Amino acid sequence: MTDDKTELEIKRGHDAAQLLGHPMLVDAFHDIETEIVNKWQTSPARDAEGREKLWTMLHLLRRVRAHLEAHVETGMVAQATLAQKVARATGMNSTPF
Repeated sequence: MTDDKTELEIKRGHDAAQLLGHPMLVDAFHDIETEIVNKWQTSPARDAEGREKLWTMLHLLRRVRAHLEAHVETGMVAQATLAQKVARATGMNSTPF
């Protein structure tokens, strides 16, 4: 009933959710983000190049997190779509149409 793409999306979503919920990764994201922000806040205003590098680091860290979060969302949508297909196929669809 499922295709390989749907199964892969569901698996990757579960894997990403586990990663994002893992205490070590949660701590790593928090600690690194805090360190970057603190360095930016204490950097001299004249250090435009250093501040730009810190902004880039923060932006990339947030992109990594967003990438994992996107996999979680995609997996949830794939799981919901699969559940709807199963419900339709088994005649257990709760909607009247």
